[in-house]
Amino acid sequence: MKRIPLFRLTLLLTGLLTACNLVPVETGLGIVTETPSPVPPERLDLPVMSVLSILPGQEVEGNYIRLMSGGDVDTEVTDGSRRTGGGETLPAEDGNTVPDTYMQFDIDDLAFFGGQPTTSVRVDIEYLDEGTDTFTLQYDAVSGGPYGNGTFVESRPEVKRNSGEYRTATFILKDVHFSNRDNGSDIRLSDMTDGVETIRRVAITLLPIPVVINVDECGADPFDEIPDSRAIQECLNKAKSGDIVTFTSGENTPGYQGYLIDRTIFLVISNPQPYLTFTSTDPANPALLKATSDLKGFVMKLFPRSLGVDPAKIDYLTLSYLHLDGNREERECFGEDGIANGLDDNWGSSLTECSEAWDPWCNPGGLDLPGAEDWEDETQAYEAHPDRWTTGLLVEGMHITNIECGTAFGMGGAGAVLIGNVIEDAGDHVHAAGCAQIDDEEGVGDWSDGITFDGPAHLVLQNTVVNPTDIGIVFFGGRLTVIRGNTVHVTGGNHGAFGGIAVHPWGLGDVSFGQVANNIVISEGDETCGGIHAGINLGGHMWGGACWNNAVTPVVGLPGCMSEPSPPRGALCPDTGQCQLWASIAEDATYLLAGNSVRGAHIGYLVEGLDIVGELIEHDNVSETPRRSDWDAARNGCGGIVWGPLDKVAHHPSLPGWTDKRVHCER
Repeated sequence: MKRIPLFRLTLLLTGLLTACNLVPVETGLGIVTETPSPVPPERLDLPVMSVLSILPGQEVEGNYIRLMSGGDVDTEVTDGSRRTGGGETLPAEDGNTVPDTYMQFDIDDLAFFGGQPTTSVRVDIEYLDEGTDTFTLQYDAVSGGPYGNGTFVESRPEVKRNSGEYRTATFILKDVHFSNRDNGSDIRLSDMTDGVETIRRVAITLLPIPVVINVDECGADPFDEIPDSRAIQECLNKAKSGDIVTFTSGENTPGYQGYLIDRTIFLVISNPQPYLTFTSTDPANPALLKATSDLKGFVMKLFPRSLGVDPAKIDYLTLSYLHLDGNREERECFGEDGIANGLDDNWGSSLTECSEAWDPWCNPGGLDLPGAEDWEDETQAYEAHPDRWTTGLLVEGMHITNIECGTAFGMGGAGAVLIGNVIEDAGDHVHAAGCAQIDDEEGVGDWSDGITFDGPAHLVLQNTVVNPTDIGIVFFGGRLTVIRGNTVHVTGGNHGAFGGIAVHPWGLGDVSFGQVANNIVISEGDETCGGIHAGINLGGHMWGGACWNNAVTPVVGLPGCMSEPSPPRGALCPDTGQCQLWASIAEDATYLLAGNSVRGAHIGYLVEGLDIVGELIEHDNVSETPRRSDWDAARNGCGGIVWGPLDKVAHHPSLPGWTDKRVHCER
């Protein structure tokens, strides 16, 4: 039971005489008991965007939020903030000796109770970014959770980067109930017992009550054979800030065809709105959106570039639990003329925004979320300039299959979370003489990444990519970005990829405080017609020495291109002319390469073009059974150098215990 101020006690007791609901509550000892849930007194009428907040290191009672103690939620003050126990027992007022793991908060029933005034909130946690452990939120929700009744529902994880600075993690929750059912409270932070969490501020912003819009209301029908794009777009155009757009699930239902996409679906096509959600009616059975044979361009895109949309205003958009099928069997990357130009292929758009052949914006790919980025800011200060960046995209549980060419999933912006997505079959890697194409109507070159992204402070967690044909997960640069717990798998037969996971900063050269950790890369493709060339690759020199012309973004490098360049030590490329790019770890910064496993790649780990001004932290990276792939340069030579299967190769710079060999040829 929550502690109630005396001035509210009389009102509360009166309410309890008339109603008392019993709900399961988890105790600090893991025992579920029954405890009464109080009926609130008359609630305050707080407007949308009101902020409930607390500074837990300075106050126990904040603005409608109270810090709790006792059991496993005791905490301690440190330097104006407050920290959790990390599984250790902290001193407690009541003398309990329960190990402490949580920081728990109760929201005043006068401000919020029972999903009123809204079920949608934004939670901002300002934390000390010290260590590389994780934390989550657990909260009292409308439904779900480990007990099926909405108690202790858990958010996605936040991963720390060890920058030593205070950073803010933002969680958008659209199913909150906040009825004191989580140990008599409403929300708590879990330190996962993998490290303590030091918290300076917690703020909960009340968002608009979501309106749920189902696309079938506008005439879309996943049970017929009529294209649905226009009807879907009509419904999406109605969505306002905070709304939820749903697609009807039913892939295993008799007669279900899925939504037939003949024109790219633009999530935002006119006035940008924040906090939008796009999902299936049943997350356990994602709705199908399938490209038709005449779709030009991507199946789904964040916005059209031809209609004057400002993508920097599309913040905190959630896309979850949909199945996008690119229909590789019927679509073509480039036709008989060998050019991606829309004449006899599926390159292009239904809008007048594709005029230059080969423009990747118009490729027949899967999902593309090209958020706004400030290309003039080498510091990547997106929090200081939110009007220049798309921030806070969440992509969760998506299933993307059968992509023709272009990326299966592209994204830009800042502070996004990509978690638990599955990508299967993208493009066609096979290009050696005598090797059969997987997609036999195409020529050579219709390669496709699984995930292509750039920008600062992204979390790319627990995704699975099967049979990409360019790179499984490729990152084009940015600070504070984490690639953790993902799996890239090239299966047997004529399947292959140039890389499993790669950090290639073609856009933002500073990758400080980033991580490639605890990932799994498996290569089982044929040694002549497939396989992965480099399992995990840091630095872009594998790609022809990473020579670039006319740099217009904050890329790092020195003018000119040579086989043995000097490290730039963080220097930016000139605005014009040729430059050799590097991935740069800034002074006093770190980069973590740890806990990864690569099996069967031609080179397990390749570091080439990494500008270490700060520190590379490398440990516990396992390479098993490296094996040959269809890597032509390895067999026939690159600048007179050949190589067979190798575990760990480092050149520019060399690393202790790694093979020092120059690899400047991707094919």
